[in-house]
Amino acid sequence: MTGRATAFPVGLAIALAGLLLGEAAAAKPGTPGPDYFTGTYQRIGRSGGAEPGLIDDKVAIAPDGDRVTIRGCTGPETLMGFGPAFEIVNLMTGQQAGIGVECLFHNNGYNRPILTCQTQDGAAWTLWPTSFGGPGAPLVCG
Repeated sequence: MTGRATAFPVGLAIALAGLLLGEAAAAKPGTPGPDYFTGTYQRIGRSGGAEPGLIDDKVAIAPDGDRVTIRGCTGPETLMGFGPAFEIVNLMTGQQAGIGVECLFHNNGYNRPILTCQTQDGAAWTLWPTSFGGPGAPLVCG
């Protein structure tokens, strides 16, 4: 070490402060808008917490202003925003029952989104598109 203090990047501090205050981070140019994600998805993965279990259910994603809401057949809903907009253009961040969630989104060969997500309590899942429709597309559970 040289004895110099390392400066914390100011941009990173501002973005983290925005996340902590619950403000939606701005999407990087070229990121698809919330409407791109509208539809129902198969969710496969594991829950978090002290006793994780397997997840195999369906969720619906609907636009919610400049964010999206993920509602499942089980568990709490998740509000996701785009960003923080650094070098990662395909990142969404949000909260599920007070627990931080991060999702990376990609698309399949049919230009439909696929999301891989993880939470701060150890949950992890993938969302595959099953159908797409307007914002009112119903989620069929069971």
